[in-house]
Formats: sequence, C-alpha cells, structure tokens
Amino acid sequence: MKKQTEVIIIGGGIWGLSTAYHLAKYGQMDILVLERNPGIAAETTPQAAGLVGQIRSTDIMFQAIRYALELFSQFPKETGYDTSLQQTGSLMVALTPERMDAYEKQIRKAHKNNIEADFISNIEISNLVPSIDVSTIEGGYFVPNDGYVDPYKCACAYANAATDLGVEIIFNTHAIGLCQENGKIFGVETDEGVIEANHVIITAGPWGASIAKKIGIATTVQPIRHQRARTVPTKNIPEHHPVVRIPDISCYLRPEKGGYLYGYFEPNPVSMDLDKMPSDFRTIDLEPPIMVMDDARVRLSPIFPILNDLAIEEYNKGIVTFSPDGVYMIGPVPEYDRLYLATGCAALGIAGSAAVGRWLSKWVIDGDPGEDVSIFSHQRFGDKVEDTDWLRRESEIFYANYYSIQSE
Repeated sequence: MKKQTEVIIIGGGIWGLSTAYHLAKYGQMDILVLERNPGIAAETTPQAAGLVGQIRSTDIMFQAIRYALELFSQFPKETGYDTSLQQTGSLMVALTPERMDAYEKQIRKAHKNNIEADFISNIEISNLVPSIDVSTIEGGYFVPNDGYVDPYKCACAYANAATDLGVEIIFNTHAIGLCQENGKIFGVETDEGVIEANHVIITAGPWGASIAKKIGIATTVQPIRHQRARTVPTKNIPEHHPVVRIPDISCYLRPEKGGYLYGYFEPNPVSMDLDKMPSDFRTIDLEPPIMVMDDARVRLSPIFPILNDLAIEEYNKGIVTFSPDGVYMIGPVPEYDRLYLATGCAALGIAGSAAVGRWLSKWVIDGDPGEDVSIFSHQRFGDKVEDTDWLRRESEIFYANYYSIQSE
C-alpha cells in the first residue's frame, strides 16, 4: 500500500466514487479511495431506491438534480459506462384536496425552473399506471423527465470511469483515525498504517460523523433506519412504468426486477448510534423490517390493490443520514485545513451524487465549489451541534414528516 498521495477519499460509496471521478476528470492526479469492504458501494448505496426527482425545495437542489440527469444520460457516451438511468417520469399522487393545492405550488416552482410538470387526468394516470385504483385518489401530476437508477450500477459506472482516469481504490482497509498537526490534516491512519495526503475527504455515509469525532469534530447528522421491500415479479407492470410517490401515506414505489419496489418513511423513526455498534457492523446486519413494510403495504394496497396478490421477495435493510433540517452537510471542516466532510444524504443521496462530487472536487482544486452552497454549511446549527438529544429528536421529526405539506 502506498504511503503518500495527494487526495484521500474515505468511503467507496456513491458520493466518494462521484468525487473521485470528478477530481480526476478536472485534472487532479494521485487520488486514493479507501473502502473498508471487499467491494465498492457495499453499505447504504445499494440499499437506496435511486429515485431522481427534479422538483426540490431549494434552487441549489433544482440545479443539482438537473446536473444529475445530464450526467447520468451522457455518461455512457462520455465514459463507456452505463449509469442505468431509466427516464420513465414520475407521478405525484394526491389523496386530499390539500395535497392538490400543494401540488399547484410545486408545479409553479417547476415551471419557474424550466421543468416540465403538469396535472394529468385520472384516465391518463390509469394509462400510465394501470395498477392504480384511481377511485381512491384525488388526482396527481406528472414530471416526464424524472426517473431512477440502479444505485449499485450507477456507483460502478463512477468507479470504472474514475479508475480509467487513474484513481486507485483500496479495499478491506479501515480508516481508524485522521492525522493532524497544528490544525492541519496531513493523512489518514488505517489498519494497514498511515497514508499521508494533502487533502482528505470523508464520504463515509452514516460513519462519517464517527470518523470526524475522532479528532473532536461534532457533526449534526443522525443515522435513521429506512426500509424497503420488493415483491415477486408480475406481468402487470408496463415497460415504462413511472416512479410513483404518494406523500399522503409517506410511500413511494417503482418497478424493480419485474416486481414492485416500495419504500416508506415510517411515523416512528428508529435512530441508530453507530458508535455503539461493533466495529465490523454492516448495513446488512440489520433485522429485516417485516412489520414496518407490512404497515406500508396496508397503506399502499387500497391504491395499488395488486400488492395484495404479490408476495414479498426481498426486504431491504437500510440507513439514511439526516440533519435536523433535512439538508446536506457538505464542505470544508472549519477546524482543520484541507479536511472536507460530506454527509446527511437525507434520502437524496443517489440523485445528489453528481453535484456532491462536483462541489467537493472544485473545493479541493479551486478552493471554491463553483456555486453558492452555503445552505450546506457545517456551521449552520451553531452551538446546537453539541446537543445530541436535540439532534436526534429534530432529525427524527424531519424524517417522519419527509412528505409533509408544510415542508414543501
């Protein structure tokens, strides 16, 4: 293993791999990705649903998802690697008049950002998604250029393109500490020894806060359980079935492997303290979320009666990382020169990966992310960063109300 490099990226998930790719694309040489598992994207990345929806609550995230769609669609031509983008569109379903009113505001915001989005009739909804019982819904709108990716395949595309550009990925290597002197990071301590570097980027998902804590940095993010389930295949799913979101029941659904993949923001979130987990804890060690996803099925089945006839083929056990305001935590760590931390995916990690990689790479190379990303500042919560009870409580509230009308 090398003893010195220019940039070390801790974490070989989709954010770390996107960052490695963008750094190399912009001309940065000598980049090393450290991954503790035997392969890339082995923890939270493959547990994601991979939804890519353009209508967001802030201008910077509108821009981020626009960039993601551009990159995902052009990546095969530019690099030879497929991000697996399925641009099927997304259908936003409303069960109440209040939600329809909220949708009017979302559509106006979409048009302001030059995104195609419009209400469609229940007949059109039935044509798009024959499995929906439209008698149970108030209405909905459609965003034709939205879509989804397979998160693992997308991460592999980043990784392959990055290694083609000279990035080195080292597996089975634990980052057990950060090397610092006089307020400057100069390397990473691993279980194989110290690797010196001029820049260190932490993109370790829910483990990012634990790594930062080793040098006294408190990070305002909370890992929270987030679960999904996939049904057995059925012939009743059209080829271009869109992503379906039903905010009034906190559920989303899309096709996967011939069946339905559905996810759920449970009303009683379960926070996790990874510092209390064994050092070899992995996401796959979580208990299957059978009761939680059965509750989701009960909520979904009046709208998608087909779910009553489809057995569950797989339960997915995942972790998402939320800040109290549901906004990313990205950028330089103020206490240490040349240390960068990106965490708090807020269930928008895959779609945001392209922009996150671009911002971090520009920070390293140019000293500036190239856009106003002050909304993601690590300092925005001030002294509350030390209040772990407040952090957990507020992050859980945001998670449970992920689709609330007030937050839109």
